[in-house]
Amino acid sequence: MYGDRNDSPPGYDTWFELLADGFRRRVLFELSDRSAAPSTVTVPDDVVREGEDAETVHLHLSHIHLPKLAAAGVIEWEPGSGTVTAAEAFEQLRPLLRAVRALEGFEGD
Repeated sequence: MYGDRNDSPPGYDTWFELLADGFRRRVLFELSDRSAAPSTVTVPDDVVREGEDAETVHLHLSHIHLPKLAAAGVIEWEPGSGTVTAAEAFEQLRPLLRAVRALEGFEGD
């Protein structure tokens, strides 16, 4: 599902918008770091950083960021179990994720 994109994969504008937020980058980077197919991330557990409130992270992810990633066709999200898996469009985004990660000094948000 790609929303208003006439069922075509998301383009660069969408990809950059998805990467513009630190929470979304965390989820996408976690997925790209997993070698098992299909890659699975549990939220918020796999994306909460030390010193952060897990409930706040979970609220941001479940009400804003995961629906946006799912609507772009990049992830499949099971709200009940909190699992996120890479969807078909994720593979098209993977090279951009590698490039963003390779930026000198990139630490994420």
